[in-house]
Amino acid sequence: MWATSHHFYTSVGLDTDRRAEPANLEAHVRLRWPGNGSFLLGADQYRLPPERPLELLDPGAALFEAPRRPVPRSRWNDWGFWLIQEEYPPTRLPVRSPEKAAASWVGVPGWLPVLLTGAWPALTTWRARRRASGPRS
Repeated sequence: MWATSHHFYTSVGLDTDRRAEPANLEAHVRLRWPGNGSFLLGADQYRLPPERPLELLDPGAALFEAPRRPVPRSRWNDWGFWLIQEEYPPTRLPVRSPEKAAASWVGVPGWLPVLLTGAWPALTTWRARRRASGPRS
C-alpha cells in the first residue's frame, strides 16, 4: 500500500451500529490510506435515522479510489503525522439521513510502518549475522 499511498484512497475495516440516544450511531473503524502518503487508523461516527435497521457488524472497504486528502493543519501534517479529534453537533434531531457525529484518527507517514515491519527487522538480522560470522581478513 505504501507504493500507492500518494495516488489513491484505500480503506479497509468494519462498520458497527449501536443504539444510542438521541440518535443511533454507526462507526466506521478503518485502516485508511487517504492519498497523501499517510497511513491512518481510527473511526468516523455517524448519527442514524431512528427507523433505520441496525447492523451489528459489517465489513467495509474502498479500494484504489480517487484521493480523499485531509487538509493539513500543521507542519506535522505536512510530514505525514496526524491526530484528528472532531465532534460535530447535530443539525436537527431526529436525523433524517446519516450525518457525521465524530472523527478520531491517528496517522503516520506511509513509509514508517514499512520501515518498522520490514526494513528495520531485516537490518537487525543482517547485523546479527555479520557479527556472528566474525571479522573478515
